Amino acid sequence: MDKNKINNIVRYLINKRLNKYFITNFDSDLIPSNQAEAYYIQNTVHNSINSEYDDVIGRKIGCTTKVMQNYLKIDHPCAGTIRKSNCFKSGDNLELQSYTKAGVECEIAVKLKNNIPFGDNYTQEDILIYIDSIFPAIEVVDDRYDNWKNFSADHLIADDFFSAGCVLGREEFKVDFKNIELIKGTMYVNDKEIGQGLGKHILGNPLNALIWLAGRKDIIGNFIPKNSIILLGSLVETYWVSKGDKVEINIEGMDSVYINFI
Repeated sequence: MDKNKINNIVRYLINKRLNKYFITNFDSDLIPSNQAEAYYIQNTVHNSINSEYDDVIGRKIGCTTKVMQNYLKIDHPCAGTIRKSNCFKSGDNLELQSYTKAGVECEIAVKLKNNIPFGDNYTQEDILIYIDSIFPAIEVVDDRYDNWKNFSADHLIADDFFSAGCVLGREEFKVDFKNIELIKGTMYVNDKEIGQGLGKHILGNPLNALIWLAGRKDIIGNFIPKNSIILLGSLVETYWVSKGDKVEINIEGMDSVYINFI
């Protein structure tokens, strides 16, 4: 890795987070050269801005469904980071002007009860013992790029792959994990159905997304910490919101979750 280049990219992204958040891809010196660099940059940025009031609390996994891979033209999963300050409750109001261009996605989320050590041979049965709870979530994404279609996956990964927060539902649901691939999720905007998908659309089974993450040492280091919130992937293509939109999702067998953009 070119340490000077990476340090420059880290400083650039930190500055963008703290000031006007709009990223171009005109300067090749500010674009990671490969995926390993991209995740190193992503983690370094977060380590630099962590505080006792706003820590990293989890990960989002994108491009785990064909609908999202086709939309973004990326054929593999990509991970981003979730911070405490960007987690909201169902019914909250979000100011649209706080984002460059806000979008929403329909997610299945899990919370971990134990650290998941790095490993590349987990089975679905193995990974299940680390899950404390499952719940619905709306991922909030932000298109803060001059034209994301011209960005490489590595460039987007370095900047958290559109991640801008999440709306979390309750965690008390007793879902039959043996049939998790059959769970249906639906997204509504202003009471109109936007799209739906099944759990099996997430890499064949939502647990496979968590297995993928556990096998990526470049992303997680030695382990995924207990109590982490993990968004496993969107069942529905990203919807770009407008002021006044009410976004609601329903994951079968769980409560609905909604958010208002004001």
